[in-house]
Amino acid sequence: MNKLPSLGSKIAASSFIAALLTVTTGCVTAPGGYNDYGDIYEDIYKDTDVYKKNKKSIKSIEKDIYRPAIEQRAANKVANMGYRVKDVKYKKGDRTIKVKAKRGNDNYKIELGYPNYNVIKVKKD
Repeated sequence: MNKLPSLGSKIAASSFIAALLTVTTGCVTAPGGYNDYGDIYEDIYKDTDVYKKNKKSIKSIEKDIYRPAIEQRAANKVANMGYRVKDVKYKKGDRTIKVKAKRGNDNYKIELGYPNYNVIKVKKD
């Protein structure tokens, strides 16, 4: 004798599956306004008095976070070309990196393109 499932157990099973899908979908998709790289507490943090008070210094820190890495990569590129690097200058937003270097007894000013680090100009100083 085959037992057929009752209507109540069918409804219970389908509602359980619907609830499970709802929870799973909610976990997979991010809530509105957030992206993969955003901090979920960012909006709360930006509303605090500490952030509002130090907003300018926090933004400048965020802008300069990659500058040392950019300058180091430019210095490595010029050093690999046979120069001794004296100074590297890069400003956020510029498309060039300015490097002061020395080769032998001569000083040079070298401009590299950013972001590809191609040599734009080599000038004997």
